[in-house]
Amino acid sequence: MGCLFQLVAFAESSPLNQFAVDMFFPIQKAAEAAETAKRTSLGSFEASPDEPARPKVPRRFGATMSVVTTSVGVPAQGRGYFAQDVDLKASRMEIVAPYLLPQVTTNMTTLSVGNDTWIETGGSQHSQANCRSIPMFGPQGFKDMFSWASDPAVSEYMGQGSVGGRSCAQWRLRVSSSIINETLCADGDIPIELNISMKSSAGGVMKESHASYHFDPLSTEVDSSLLEKPYICDHVAPPCENGRGLGPVTLDAYVFHPGFSAIDYSIEDQNVADLRGDALFICFDLMSNQSSFADHNYSLISRYSLQLSPAFGQYSACNGYPDTKPKGPVCIGGDTRLAGKEAPFFGGEGESRCADESPMGFWYSLPKAGHCPPGQAPSTTASESGCTWSIIKRAKTIDQACVIQDHNFLASCKADFAQKDFTRSTAALSAAFESEDLSKGGCPDIGGPDSKEDVASFVV
Repeated sequence: MGCLFQLVAFAESSPLNQFAVDMFFPIQKAAEAAETAKRTSLGSFEASPDEPARPKVPRRFGATMSVVTTSVGVPAQGRGYFAQDVDLKASRMEIVAPYLLPQVTTNMTTLSVGNDTWIETGGSQHSQANCRSIPMFGPQGFKDMFSWASDPAVSEYMGQGSVGGRSCAQWRLRVSSSIINETLCADGDIPIELNISMKSSAGGVMKESHASYHFDPLSTEVDSSLLEKPYICDHVAPPCENGRGLGPVTLDAYVFHPGFSAIDYSIEDQNVADLRGDALFICFDLMSNQSSFADHNYSLISRYSLQLSPAFGQYSACNGYPDTKPKGPVCIGGDTRLAGKEAPFFGGEGESRCADESPMGFWYSLPKAGHCPPGQAPSTTASESGCTWSIIKRAKTIDQACVIQDHNFLASCKADFAQKDFTRSTAALSAAFESEDLSKGGCPDIGGPDSKEDVASFVV
């Protein structure tokens, strides 16, 4: 199963990083395009006689904002706050939005200072939020979102427009192309709306995404602490208090994975999910034309019976396999010993790490350093030391073609996206594992090691 973030070297994008991609990635890529345009501009451009003065956006300002993004045909709308200080080379973007399901709220803050970028997710309070760096998004650090519009060499006037009843001049990035298009509507020096459209190839299929950022009235007064790296970014979240001192819980874990040999494939340093969480993962992969099938040969789906310490740690993003470049797996952003847990797309306070229920299920990370030796299970002191997860057995492994093609899993996914629940896809995936009778939605077990802990910890 792919992870929270997909390393750029491994694949274009994973469904698990989609909220971060939708909200942050367009700005990052558009800023890089503007910088490239400035470096490669081959001449000067004179202003047209009818164009107004070019916008010189304040170097330091803050503003509340609204955001609308579109991915897999599903618009996400949220509110937030943006601030930047060009002289400090720092910017902050806070976004709170329901994602996929109206009852699930995702809270994400992106902070860039100098050459570094971090994201805070899972809560507005540091006591609840988690923080990670995001190297998988390529070059990191502060990008000035607006300076391109003041440069005639890289921007052009597109006429007057109106946003929310406010008149504004429209400016377009000259290097806008079939891959990326960026426009800014500004009232004098005040940015009103920034629109970015992008196209990217995933699994041989062209995917288009859009992002629109609408800024409310600006203020030049910005709390300096908002543009500083928070202390939580130097630490992972502590173990769940409600899991301390308790014995292990049993989890039916599902994982969508390549068809490696039993020797080459292991769930150590991998991400797995409960039934609903894996149904969501597979649906998003299908709906967004992602590259898991092509890049990683995601041909199998396995069900494991695991024991995990309920003192869950911060979810770790695990990517890669023995045949990827760079060689994987590689896990980042989470606890290196504690089994990690989160609701998809950072949903809920603290990413719902310590919650019992999530309408979108849960995703888990299984760090190699936390894997119990053969014959052992996590103890009641696992929050402090020792192993944190173990394999009871591999219950079943099926060919993905059985559930996805033979049982038309995509139709269930489309219906679930339209109805904003995941009952149909969850039921379809469950049926595939509960029976081997194709007429009942079942799929045959293609076999593999018995995977009892004292025998092996891998499958075909």
